[in-house]
Amino acid sequence: MQQKPERVGGGPSAVLAGRWLNAANLLTVLRAALAPPIIALLLFNAQRPPRASFYTFAAGVLFVVAALTDKADGYYARKTDSVTRLGQFLDPLADKLLVLPVMIALWYLKLFPLWVVLVVLARELLISGIRIVGARKGISFPASWSGKIKMFSQIIVISVLIFFPASASALWARVLVYLMAAITAYSGVDYVLRARREVFSGRASEPGAG
Repeated sequence: MQQKPERVGGGPSAVLAGRWLNAANLLTVLRAALAPPIIALLLFNAQRPPRASFYTFAAGVLFVVAALTDKADGYYARKTDSVTRLGQFLDPLADKLLVLPVMIALWYLKLFPLWVVLVVLARELLISGIRIVGARKGISFPASWSGKIKMFSQIIVISVLIFFPASASALWARVLVYLMAAITAYSGVDYVLRARREVFSGRASEPGAG
């Protein structure tokens, strides 16, 4: 069922409200912090003559661990009743700081199409702009089902290309990449439609999720 935006009140200053220093938020920060070592391993591996699969494997393991924190932080926050506005703000930001830089690294290594990177980047810039407008009105957007599927599809595609770089030119791998791009674009359109109803309509949104 579609989740509705939440009225949080207080504008951007409300982001820092609540018990922000907790394990869930630290897991979120860890997700973004793992992007640089993943990229370093991928680039270092590319310069080894011949390429050493150990570095690719290590990069893949780190990426999977980082992706798992996306579920772990939310589960832990709900289980311990430690959901904070800062966590709601950081969670989608950490996703972007993990996925986009790794995608760019894969494009640099000629494993990922540039146009797909641009589609993902355009979607994230658009959504970030809408989130800023929503925050100024005291509205936060819980993750929708399309956003969750988008993130899942990106994790699958990136993991495949990291662990099996030789498959990048295979038809089935290209189909996965194109499908992920389509899901990403659809989730962006879905988000814009939600924002048009809730942020730009001038109506106060209802608290909670429907």
